[in-house]
Amino acid sequence: MEKLKRNKECAKNKKKNRQKGITLIALVITIIVLLILAAVSIATLTGENGILSKANTVKEETQREDAKEQAKLDIAAYVTDELAKGGDGSITNEIIKGILTGKDYVKDGNPGDESFESTTGQEIPYSELYGKIGDTGGTEGSLPSTENTKPYLPSSEFSQKEGDLSTGLVIQDKAGNSYVWIEVPKTETVYATAKLDITDFSTENLKKIETDLQNYVGESYRKTNYEDKWYEGCGLKDETEYTELKNKMIKSVYENGGFWIGQYEMGTETLRTSKDAELTDPVCKEGAYPYNFVTCKQAQEKASSMKSGDYESSLMFGIQWDLVMKYIAIKGEKVPDGDCTSWGNYSNATFTVTKGKYSTDSGKTFKDVTEETEQKYTKLENKSVLLTTGAEVEESGNKRKK
Repeated sequence: MEKLKRNKECAKNKKKNRQKGITLIALVITIIVLLILAAVSIATLTGENGILSKANTVKEETQREDAKEQAKLDIAAYVTDELAKGGDGSITNEIIKGILTGKDYVKDGNPGDESFESTTGQEIPYSELYGKIGDTGGTEGSLPSTENTKPYLPSSEFSQKEGDLSTGLVIQDKAGNSYVWIEVPKTETVYATAKLDITDFSTENLKKIETDLQNYVGESYRKTNYEDKWYEGCGLKDETEYTELKNKMIKSVYENGGFWIGQYEMGTETLRTSKDAELTDPVCKEGAYPYNFVTCKQAQEKASSMKSGDYESSLMFGIQWDLVMKYIAIKGEKVPDGDCTSWGNYSNATFTVTKGKYSTDSGKTFKDVTEETEQKYTKLENKSVLLTTGAEVEESGNKRKK
């Protein structure tokens, strides 16, 4: 009996010990789970994507937008006043800097040349402050416009650089590439056949627009038996791709009353001395080397790489080149007796390079005219020379850029 009693006590104690062990394990697990939950909670609050971090980000974005909106309102007020005075309401970075100077939302009331810092510490580029023009697309922008021509900013990367519609409107992206607006006025005189109310850009209507553009240019800048058409090696793979791109261009010219072209020819900041040299990214800046030793296909590929936002970039179509000549003539630079020698770098032209670099060995080496002591380089008739983009020359006492 006594032995049986002791066995029962042992069993009872083992059960109690087991229960205590289970309870202790449960407690340890509970503590571990709580620690894990605590760590998760801390990470949720303070991590890179935590609630507190997101709250700070939202706060900064809100502060940035508030400063941006205040700046836009002040710029809009300036444009309204200028238009009321009979001005064109054009905006440049320099003008924006003047508008924002002394404003209480600008740090120390002292904006920079291309951006300003808000009093809450956000940097805001001036290119984000331009307001949208009509329904021309692109980004918000306050470029000068008329009923017949509506220049647009292709993306927020762009801002007005210089000029206006009377002298030549120029925009520039953040990389320093600049483009000139070629005005093709949307008037009944230009679009005598297509008229001004086309919304269905069918093949038939696009052909009417193209024909009107050809007639607008006239025979002075276009041979009547020439037409824009695809050919093998032009850089576009087939006639379908060529036609689609050309029709996009025609539609855009019709809708916007013009188009953008590079202020300078496509160039490179790295001198290419052979066709095997690296094909670097093209630029459209003053002082660049001409993009030498390239095929038409390579040139088209590089030109298309400069697209911005929803807008295509391409080598010019024939009709666009004709429209450029027409635009220059309308602005007062008529071709003397149909001879463009004084406009371009022709073999039979003679001029003296006064600024920039020149090459007399087909682009293998370039010399800077400023490195020469007193004598500038003078190109003789029937001699060939390559010039860096935007080089300045003097001919018959007149200075111009080539």
